[in-house]
Amino acid sequence: MKNLVLAATVTAALSTTSMGAHAASSNELAQIREQLEALMQRVDKLEQENVALEAENESLKAADEKLQANAEYLKSEARGLRKETAQQAMEVGKVKGADWASKVAISGDLRYRYEMISDETLNGGVQTADRYRDRVRARLNATVKATDNITVGIGFATTENGDPRSSNQSLTGSFSRKSIDLDTAYFGWKFASWGNLVGGKMKQPFVKPGQTLFWDNDVNPEGLAVGFQSGMLFGTAYNYWINEVSGPETSRTADTMLHGLQIGTRLPIGANTLMLAAHYYDLSAGQGRAPFYNGNSNGNSTDTLVSGTTSTSVLRYDFQVINLSAEFNALLGELPLQLWADVAQNQDPNDLDTAWAAGVLFGKASNYRTWEFGASYHLIEKDSLFGQLIDSDLGGGVTDTEGWMLRAGYAPVRNWALNATYILSKRNVDVPNGAGQTGVDYDRLQVDFNVKF
Repeated sequence: MKNLVLAATVTAALSTTSMGAHAASSNELAQIREQLEALMQRVDKLEQENVALEAENESLKAADEKLQANAEYLKSEARGLRKETAQQAMEVGKVKGADWASKVAISGDLRYRYEMISDETLNGGVQTADRYRDRVRARLNATVKATDNITVGIGFATTENGDPRSSNQSLTGSFSRKSIDLDTAYFGWKFASWGNLVGGKMKQPFVKPGQTLFWDNDVNPEGLAVGFQSGMLFGTAYNYWINEVSGPETSRTADTMLHGLQIGTRLPIGANTLMLAAHYYDLSAGQGRAPFYNGNSNGNSTDTLVSGTTSTSVLRYDFQVINLSAEFNALLGELPLQLWADVAQNQDPNDLDTAWAAGVLFGKASNYRTWEFGASYHLIEKDSLFGQLIDSDLGGGVTDTEGWMLRAGYAPVRNWALNATYILSKRNVDVPNGAGQTGVDYDRLQVDFNVKF
């Protein structure tokens, strides 16, 4: 089209030139023709360049469309990868969560207790009034499998002033908030198939027969213990701190400690089992000191130590206690039957140095609609056992006590039990109290609502 226009223009120019040839020379006409030819060549060149530019533009447009298509594809792929990564992260999180959950075990219990106490001890020359109270106990424990052979345990429990023999909280104080303290904090290292090392504040690692009251179940000792189990044999050795002492070199700074060893066996007798155990513990650096909670010797004999204007009641005797235990477990029909006995003697004093107990338990309140009945008798002479360790219920938790403990329990469903315990005991069996009384009646009724999880 551009060439046609240019040709028309040239023709017109030539016609004009012919008409005015009379006014122009032949040289001028030649120059005009040369200029026109040059102009046509230039126009042809421009047209060729334009065609090339159009082709290049089309190529660039195609490349741009391809780039846009690639960009959309990459965006789609990125979205897919993000979704897949998120799903994989969720799966990894689930695996990690499941792995963590498989290593942690949470357990605990809640107990609501009604309690009545009848104490015939004279109080200021007047008989002590009967006492009625409701109490709660809550405990929460976490056990973590840190490695294949190391376990860590941490537990918390309600408490009143950190009492080592009780996790009960009385319902009193105008709805005041109740305290929760560290109950256990320990590690367990299974260093061999037959052995385990435990360190920290732990549950009692040794075996106790039946419902013996020689050790309060709430006492969680502190220190190190090594246990072993091989076939029918078992045993425990421990080293516990009672009081850590510091001071000048001129003072007595030996720590009061409790060292002990138990060795036992479980013998099969047909379908039944007989457990026999020998236990020894020694209270070191305790004689002449006051390793007491709240300054109370819990019935053990004391002397008065005077230093300046201060007088302190300290232990009169050492405690080197030999303890022999037996427990027989059998089935009477489909119901479990347990017979047990416990005897201990302190080797330091020459008198009032023996404790013994025996009991029976028929049935077991644990599974759905199961029940139990039990009875036991305890006699704990004044210096037979270290008073800080004995159960806090019989006779109010002091030595020089004897009495019966009757108990019954029923489990409507698993992990829920109703229990009743009645304790008929006498305090100051051998040594009169401050009011000159001996054989003082001390009775206690406990009705419990227990839930475990």
